[in-house]
Amino acid sequence: MGNANPALDAELEVHDGDHTGKDAPFYRRVLFQATVVGICAFLAPGLWNAMQSTGAGGQQSPYLVMAANAILYSIMVLTCTLGPLVANRVGLKNAMIFGTTGYALYAAALYTNNRFGNEWFVYLGATACGITAGVFWSAEGAIMISYPPESQRGRYLAYWLAYRNGGSIIGGIINLAFNYSGKTTGKLDWRTYLVFVALQCLAPFVGYLLSPPDKVARSDGQKVKTAEKVRTLQELKEVLKILIRKDFLLMLPFFFYVTFLLSYAGSYLTLYFSVRARALASLISALGQITANFFFGTLLDWQRLTLNQRARYSYIFMMALFGGTWIWGTVIQHEYGLNPPKLDWADSGFGRGWAFYILMQVNFALAYNYGYWLAGYVARGPAEIIRLTSTVRAVEAAGGAVAAGISSTSAPLIAALGVNFGLWGLAVIPTYFVARKIGLARKGDVDEGSDISTSKNKENGV
Repeated sequence: MGNANPALDAELEVHDGDHTGKDAPFYRRVLFQATVVGICAFLAPGLWNAMQSTGAGGQQSPYLVMAANAILYSIMVLTCTLGPLVANRVGLKNAMIFGTTGYALYAAALYTNNRFGNEWFVYLGATACGITAGVFWSAEGAIMISYPPESQRGRYLAYWLAYRNGGSIIGGIINLAFNYSGKTTGKLDWRTYLVFVALQCLAPFVGYLLSPPDKVARSDGQKVKTAEKVRTLQELKEVLKILIRKDFLLMLPFFFYVTFLLSYAGSYLTLYFSVRARALASLISALGQITANFFFGTLLDWQRLTLNQRARYSYIFMMALFGGTWIWGTVIQHEYGLNPPKLDWADSGFGRGWAFYILMQVNFALAYNYGYWLAGYVARGPAEIIRLTSTVRAVEAAGGAVAAGISSTSAPLIAALGVNFGLWGLAVIPTYFVARKIGLARKGDVDEGSDISTSKNKENGV
């Protein structure tokens, strides 16, 4: 994927051990590392998202897939939490490679269910994916927060997430190509999954191109700060300390909410829209996510505002958008609950309900971007980056598990929407208490490894 962003092109001026400036090899620069992580995200969770964005993995009924996803997310709560221990033992690179290996099994399981009606493999594939994906989530987040210079973090997060969403774009094209004639509700063409399996098998090999942190060259001339390896028991103790920190507890409702909406969105799309409308949704939602994240990432890095202003204003804008979306969605869902439609893109009334789904996906992308950006500034030093990102991702997985569990039942969708709306309300105020302190000196901060140091406050005019 090409890049015309001048801020990212600045990676040409870097420092890397014996190399300085333009002599630094391209494969050691942050942009290349972000691209490797992005391609892995494209092939693994990106294509997984592409299947999910068609509604319930492209199946005719959402209930089996949602039950499998509940298992997957439940396992990820544990594997995300243990992600720092794995990375501490084998390194971020090997952790990320391992993390990509389970996604193809999940896609293969959906293929066998779609074509042959096999159900046990769906649960097995979900289990395998849950074990590996939790480690991948931990590793990719830590890399994308710690490798880029802080002044470019928001745009790099948007760049990485563009690859993730790019998986949904390619997946959407594949979905639409195989399912263009599907004017009624049902399931995707079985050939769709074969393409996904083949592509996802490439992800581990791409991961081998990643450079270790001590070899990475940054545009600000600084080395990537890395945590020293510690004993496994000590690492576990440090992870547990995060669970009782005040700022983490305040952010907990927000991160629980982030992935919660996806299960409702998948069931909503599956039950109310035709196969080809679902395939189109997987494409358009990805394009919307990339566009929204580009502008949002630029806002998060906009130097005309102080760091504190960016943290507060972005959060207020984002949560206000989410609240408006749920108000609009409540009206639509109430109507659909009374008279369930079967909408194709050629039908009248299609656009309003379909646009609500697209907006939910955009909301998810913005929350994802902001959540990582916020975690990067809350982390106190390089050792905490992977611990904090892994812990918040475990909370995300817990939210996803509960949401998928709800969607695996025949509970009315208005109830699932109500839970999402309620979680949004619970998250608004507590997380703002964290956002409003970003960029302000806090008691106990130290310069070494602190993402909110006195020097940074001065730089941002605070």
